[in-house]
Amino acid sequence: MEVDQLIESFEFRFQAAGVDNARRVAEELLAEVLNCKPLEIYTGAAAHLVTTAEQFKVIKMLEPMAKRVEQGEPLQYVIGHVDFWGLQIKCDSRALIPRPETELLVEEVLSCRVMTDKRPATVVDVGTGSGCIALTLAKQRPDANFKAVDLSSDALELARENEAANKPEKPIFWMKNNLLERFAPASADVIVANLPYISSNDWKELSPSVREHEPQSALDSGPTGMELIENLALQARSILVPDGMLFLEFGFDQGKAVFQYLESLGYLDIQIKHDLAGLDRIAIATNP
Repeated sequence: MEVDQLIESFEFRFQAAGVDNARRVAEELLAEVLNCKPLEIYTGAAAHLVTTAEQFKVIKMLEPMAKRVEQGEPLQYVIGHVDFWGLQIKCDSRALIPRPETELLVEEVLSCRVMTDKRPATVVDVGTGSGCIALTLAKQRPDANFKAVDLSSDALELARENEAANKPEKPIFWMKNNLLERFAPASADVIVANLPYISSNDWKELSPSVREHEPQSALDSGPTGMELIENLALQARSILVPDGMLFLEFGFDQGKAVFQYLESLGYLDIQIKHDLAGLDRIAIATNP
């Protein structure tokens, strides 16, 4: 059996189940089973499943994962990991699946003047979830000090597992906390956060693959979707050092509201950055 035939058979199944990007999902699953990258399934030894025994073994491994996909479970949870800024981040239902947009947030933090000029900087990742932001920053800036907080004990457990797998040079301080409560004034040079920013009504309208599998607490911010962003921005005014920087990820339709709120708090040099689709996605602001 050729790999193309196997991929097509699962692609048709996934299409019938209403799975988006059905062929890509089939390729990702097969790559996971064959322990290679998706493009590598069409080359070399992985391109041919020669014997009946080989075919049976692969299909037997694929089948339970395919059923989970057909039932609406996100691919990333099925294979158990996601690539994020070159790191393999373990992901499961304890935390939100890292998205490509958040890689842009990391890029902005890494290139900011505080991270390049101040050594060592103290960085706080709020609502760390899987730990993908803190871990990526820590791998890229081993001289800095990192603290990562989340209200979910389960998410923090997952983040610690990802730290053990990715081994940053300097350990991250993981802390169960409600946003920036208990942080001392002027104790952070950079605060970065990808907090829940979906309103409760909008959360009800999310696709079942998201709403029924990813934790609601990592998505639903409250009636307006701005509650947690506003609370954090207010707290950060006293927790950031003078001239410290705040980085926020938010919903595509919240750019104006986030800008106006940061401005009302007295932040300076406020910038709204776009994602790869050209939508408002990231706010950057300087503490006076």
